[in-house]
Amino acid sequence: MQELVQNAGISAYPLVLCSVLALGIILERLYSLWRLGQQEEQAFLTLQESLKRGDNAPLRDPALSPAPVARLTEALLPLRGESSDTLMQAADIALAQQRLRLRRYLGTLATIGSTAPFIGLFGTVLGIMAAFQEMSRVGLSGERISGGISEALSATALGLLVAVPSVIAYNYFTGRVQAFLLQIQAHVARLAPLIQRGSGPASSSAARVEATAVLERVRA
Repeated sequence: MQELVQNAGISAYPLVLCSVLALGIILERLYSLWRLGQQEEQAFLTLQESLKRGDNAPLRDPALSPAPVARLTEALLPLRGESSDTLMQAADIALAQQRLRLRRYLGTLATIGSTAPFIGLFGTVLGIMAAFQEMSRVGLSGERISGGISEALSATALGLLVAVPSVIAYNYFTGRVQAFLLQIQAHVARLAPLIQRGSGPASSSAARVEATAVLERVRA
């Protein structure tokens, strides 16, 4: 690996930077999604029991409040008794915020995966140019030409070495985020009737209708 970086020429510098940045993003997303997954399940079970009793205290618990389902519940609770359109809009905004939160840095990871091969290609072009310049200067010297060719191939290999894991990680995290969002939607679907129930027994039927409308919008 060290020899590959040394032979890649000037293009090795941005590629090494990209590899360090990609590795940092991968480790950060692995930890963050794992931690949020643990908090999500615990928050859902706690909120399910507390909302049945009309208790909103778990939303202020620092150990549970970062969970996505807690954020959505916190956004919907003040709107008890409001129209279904208001609840739909609040649910849409809250879910969009959680989607952005779960996809944090994934755009950068995708950019690295798509850009690294072109940086390697740029190094390839520079290496071939160096080989031809040496050829024109000293003639057909195998040792001089092989240096430029080695730089060209090393740059290509290094670019692919950075790009391939980045693309694989991006696709993995995209699928994981999508599955996480479905889990959040399922949790909200089970909590929405409990949230609406707090608007009073006289409006329980209307609450169920509004909750169903919100759930359909959240699933869309």
